Amino acid sequence: MGIADRSYMRGQRPAGPRLSATVWTLGVLVAFYILGLIQTSAGADFLGWAMLGENSPMLWQWLTHGLLHDGFWHLLGNGLILWWTGDIVERTYGRRAFWSVLAGGTLIGAVAWWSTGLGGDRSGQLLGISAGVYALMLVALLDKLDHQITLLLFFFLPVTLKVSWLLVIVSLFTFLGWAFAELPGRHTWPQWKGAWNDSIAHSAHLGGLLFGWLAFRRLNQTNLSVQDAQEEMAPPPPTAPEPDVVRYDDEETAAVAPLTRQQARAELDLLLDKISARGFGSLSKADKRRLEELSARLR
Repeated sequence: MGIADRSYMRGQRPAGPRLSATVWTLGVLVAFYILGLIQTSAGADFLGWAMLGENSPMLWQWLTHGLLHDGFWHLLGNGLILWWTGDIVERTYGRRAFWSVLAGGTLIGAVAWWSTGLGGDRSGQLLGISAGVYALMLVALLDKLDHQITLLLFFFLPVTLKVSWLLVIVSLFTFLGWAFAELPGRHTWPQWKGAWNDSIAHSAHLGGLLFGWLAFRRLNQTNLSVQDAQEEMAPPPPTAPEPDVVRYDDEETAAVAPLTRQQARAELDLLLDKISARGFGSLSKADKRRLEELSARLR
């Protein structure tokens, strides 16, 4: 198959599901929110199996608690961040990385919440996918620290700031909320009381941020390793287009043989591997001309 036969050169979408993983996740969260409304109206309890409790949690609840939310605003906040940063992670690293970061952040956030409450009141419950969303946010934005973004505070007040400042503010608020509100509120310490009361699981957010930072380092380390391997395998780009011949330097025979179809395909595969690892923009002008020549030859 030549380069002209590839979906991204024909202007066609590659085969696969039309809906992104981000959209699927939002759809599932909205569906569970509607089920929660039905449960409340019917006075039933058919979603209790998904909520994570501090006292004897079930194995699946470490992840399923992320399907439930405490009201519309809780769902809206997580949904907006998920829509914004989840799409970036999916387009940059792929669907598998999206699912891994979301699930890993949700799990580590639950572990952080549960472990920081040891020895205190064991009657609390955790719900919401905030920790996974925080992990996605770090993976999506840590390589864009100098970018400017505009946020709508209270949905009408625009505020423009650097991504680095946004992450600093979110991390600082999360840590202060854990240290001065959540942590003392879950224990009966006489020497350390809560400075304010809220129902936010700041410890879960901290766990999500930590996992997001580790995931970002891992994903980029893997990408760099793949990129370096491709660079080592690929020959240096020619300064000018090479003719479609194979030359033998034996002075007695001095034979010139045409480039075989197998040799042309092998050279084309090297250029396609370079596109896969670093993008089409990484090709030089000579590479692009050679790509067209080899593609035309193999049609």
